[in-house]
Amino acid sequence: MAPGSSSQPSPAFSQPSPASSLRRRAHRRSTRAASPEPLSPEIESLSDTDSDNDDIPLDATEIRVNQAKEQRFEESRSMYRTKSQLYPELMAPHTTPLDQRFFTTAAAERFHSLRRRKFITQHRISLTDVNMQDVRNIVRGAGLLHTLTDVDAYQPTMVKEFIANLQDAEERDVGVDVYCRGCMIDFSSSLINDIYCVPGFEDDPNWLGENIDEVCGFLTEGRINRWENMSSKFLTRTNQVLYKLVCTNWMPTMNYTNMNQDRLKFVYMLHHNEDGFNFGKLVYDQIMAMGARTKSKRAWRIMFPTLIQQVINYQQRFPVEESTGFPKLVVKDIKAGRGNGADARPPNLEEDLSRMITGLNAIRIRLRRGEYVMPHQQTEPAEDEPAEDGGNDTEELSHCDGDETEELKEEDKQCVDAVRGEDKSANQEEAEKVTDQVRVEEEERLREELEEIEAKYQEEMKEIGQNREEAMMDTKKRLSQKRIEHVD
Repeated sequence: MAPGSSSQPSPAFSQPSPASSLRRRAHRRSTRAASPEPLSPEIESLSDTDSDNDDIPLDATEIRVNQAKEQRFEESRSMYRTKSQLYPELMAPHTTPLDQRFFTTAAAERFHSLRRRKFITQHRISLTDVNMQDVRNIVRGAGLLHTLTDVDAYQPTMVKEFIANLQDAEERDVGVDVYCRGCMIDFSSSLINDIYCVPGFEDDPNWLGENIDEVCGFLTEGRINRWENMSSKFLTRTNQVLYKLVCTNWMPTMNYTNMNQDRLKFVYMLHHNEDGFNFGKLVYDQIMAMGARTKSKRAWRIMFPTLIQQVINYQQRFPVEESTGFPKLVVKDIKAGRGNGADARPPNLEEDLSRMITGLNAIRIRLRRGEYVMPHQQTEPAEDEPAEDGGNDTEELSHCDGDETEELKEEDKQCVDAVRGEDKSANQEEAEKVTDQVRVEEEERLREELEEIEAKYQEEMKEIGQNREEAMMDTKKRLSQKRIEHVD
């Protein structure tokens, strides 16, 4: 089949209008049967590790859930095929693609930049583990259970091709159409909501506006009531699992042990929001932002690989060339929730000033020794060098310490920018240059201030030395005068 052929397969008759989509999702909430839920009381985890076991096969309940998912996917693919037959002009790209894999030469170059990138593997949740019942109840109440139970392995090459073609996507009334293996794939927030049966929502809650201190108090059951003292060890076991899921499935990052305000607020929203929220938009914005920065030389990983694969599978069935990254089974950490909040003291001005003075003195000494590396002296890695080491994903998620690397900062910045709807892709390079310039100016200003402080200090010491010499000379004169008087 030619790349620009109008006979290619495709999806449902048309993207539903927001109103009809809202009614359909709201209706689905009341009619779709809930996932089977065990009636046994919750018991403590007997696991002696907090590592996720991705070798555990699906149980009978999970198999039934995935069979239901496959039935929905097959119905959707059938509708897309019908649409392709009835309205081929709607399914064909407006311009002729480069080949079967890439829409443009630029897309092929972006794929080359992505070829060494690794993935943030998503998680799934057990439907039969009684120890996870509380987590399932919260996720089900927020309408996100299908994002953790409808699972598939992804094809790494296909996912990277999809991301490489994102910048060349053609805009539609709702979302965009992305070129993938000779077909145009619908990609929009409403489509993502349909795939995962996200229920209807009236207004998106302003969960980012929550008071972070109140959020910390709620998620730690009162052990911590100030953001400054927040640590993952204070989260309850339930909220620790939810936070991990946020960091892999909903707002991905490489370090789930390092606390982030927006992700904590998201967990808080899961507990309190009963009216639903636009999950599709949250994910759509993050993926579009990721597609705009494929050539960045900074270290980052590809988010939502399973979700992207399912967006494709929801509309087309391609031959499976390779598959990997089956979602890992999330478990509870037996060490979570053990912090007692003893270090959650109120702020102390004298202690804060003392720490600041100590820090400034250390900076002054390092500046004098020339220990700091200025931004213009830093060298970026070659584009052909691997962006990451070959470490295990689970180990990286489970054993990161509290010091954020540039990779973590970039991942967190990407998620936050996407959530707040900030489009920085067009001015990314310029923004980085401005940031570097501001940093250089700030360091120069700080150096001047420290040099001025040091100069004043030297002047004061010199003045003290002069006064001391004058006092000694005066003392000698008085002693000499007394000797003369004594002789006389």
